[in-house]
Amino acid sequence: MAYDGIVMSQVVQDISNTIKGGRINKIYQISQYEMLFQVRAQSKNMKLLVSIHPMYARVQLTTLSYPTPQVPNALTMLFRKHLEGAWIESIEQVELDRIIQINLYGRNELQDVKQYHMYIEIMGRHSNMILTNEDNKILECLKRVPPYLSQTRTLQPGGTYQFPPMKDKRNPYLETEADINSIQNVYQGFSPELSREVEYRMKSGQTFQDIMNECAHSESIYIHHENNKETFHIIELKHIGEAINKLPFTQGFDDFYGQKDEKDRIKQQTQDLSRYITNEYDRNINKLEKLKTTLLDNQDSDDLRVKGELLYSHLHLIQKGMSSVDVVNYYNNETLTIDLDPRRGPKENAQRYFHLYQKNKNSIEHLQQQISIVSEELDYFDSLKTMISQASYYDAIEIKEELEIQGYLKKKITKQAKKKKKPHIMKYVTTAGVEIYVGKNNLQNDYLTFKLASKNDTWFHAKDMPGSHVVVHSENLDEFTIRLASKIAAFYSKGRLSSSVPVNYTQIKNLKKPAHGKPGQVILQNYSTIYIDPDDQFLNDINVCIDNCSKD
Repeated sequence: MAYDGIVMSQVVQDISNTIKGGRINKIYQISQYEMLFQVRAQSKNMKLLVSIHPMYARVQLTTLSYPTPQVPNALTMLFRKHLEGAWIESIEQVELDRIIQINLYGRNELQDVKQYHMYIEIMGRHSNMILTNEDNKILECLKRVPPYLSQTRTLQPGGTYQFPPMKDKRNPYLETEADINSIQNVYQGFSPELSREVEYRMKSGQTFQDIMNECAHSESIYIHHENNKETFHIIELKHIGEAINKLPFTQGFDDFYGQKDEKDRIKQQTQDLSRYITNEYDRNINKLEKLKTTLLDNQDSDDLRVKGELLYSHLHLIQKGMSSVDVVNYYNNETLTIDLDPRRGPKENAQRYFHLYQKNKNSIEHLQQQISIVSEELDYFDSLKTMISQASYYDAIEIKEELEIQGYLKKKITKQAKKKKKPHIMKYVTTAGVEIYVGKNNLQNDYLTFKLASKNDTWFHAKDMPGSHVVVHSENLDEFTIRLASKIAAFYSKGRLSSSVPVNYTQIKNLKKPAHGKPGQVILQNYSTIYIDPDDQFLNDINVCIDNCSKD
């Protein structure tokens, strides 16, 4: 694990120098594994991120923007109750183990001063964050560990916090020499990466004390590529090769973990939503097949009408009690056997066939209406499947909001009135300064096409398939811009993995919203079509990408 005890010792020192004495203003649980603390210190607002993710567990200061839930859960409310307004007294590492103790003091409802301890354990899948009072009585854990999960150490409210079992190892900063073959087993805070690096350097003639001095004075992390993976440490890992980047702690951790965290956060946000959309899509496919089969079975309604007419023409041949009658079909001059109901008279049998004919005719009209409705539903959920597979965190939230507005999902009722926000629209800016806007879901598509765009802007969309609305904010488009916008439209469509995708384009003034249409639907006239191979090479032709933008 790259985030070992040696890394943590320098990170703790950096965090302590920055936010010690600061005041916690806001607290958010931004995912299942992450808590974000907004701290006011040194006349600045700073963000402390605590992650107990099994793969990316760490504590760091961050400058990234994280999505913050508008409705806090019970755990967040408890942390806010005790820690909002609390002052950070000290931040300490427990020896060189991967445990941080943050000591805080604040005031309760009666304005009495109370002390709290927050323990953050960075231990892979066993990582955790525990809040206790001054007597180390556990108030809450980010991840509870009841007795049936661990016989040696339980972590749940009401219990007393104890440190996890620690191995008896020595502090490497107090040593001048070391055995090259047993570094990780003898000294605290060493990960396999750092152990291999120390062994490599000592074999090259560098002393153990010099290496530890370099660690103690490091203020940066070095990022390396190893076996198609990235790793880092607070000193350069020369046994891997030259570092691809050297960055200060905050920027380095943001660069290294930011994208990984976002992917995991998107997965958490979209997992249930994607399952719901897929289930609805499959349900409509099955429903459409059944409707079409039923329609096919009812296509013989004209035969029922003919039989009714023939029975009326041959009433003299029919007597009550007969189960069938042979008549001449004057439409083709062939003999036709017609089944009869023995309990009915001649006219009643003829009327029965006319009644069945009318019933079948009505059912066909109803089935055709239902097939049209289900086909539209199928197209709608097909578009949502495409969009959720390419969604960012905010895109997924807006897809969920769209389903709530459409009545597919039940909307959570909150006491506070929710302020309506503009959809997040992605904007690309070409090297020539041309702005290209991209909608990543139906709410964004509608807002982009019918509110944000000007009538002379040019609109692009993959033909006859779900995808993004792409709008170029320019009246005079050259061939390069047309091909670039078409690539973007094809890339953000269901045809992303296809070749020669047809893309329609026209000016916004040639579009209109269909009456009672689903979100994202348009009717277009006077359009042109271009065939394009979608790929992400269009990113080479842009120099700016901005989220949640609006036109100047």
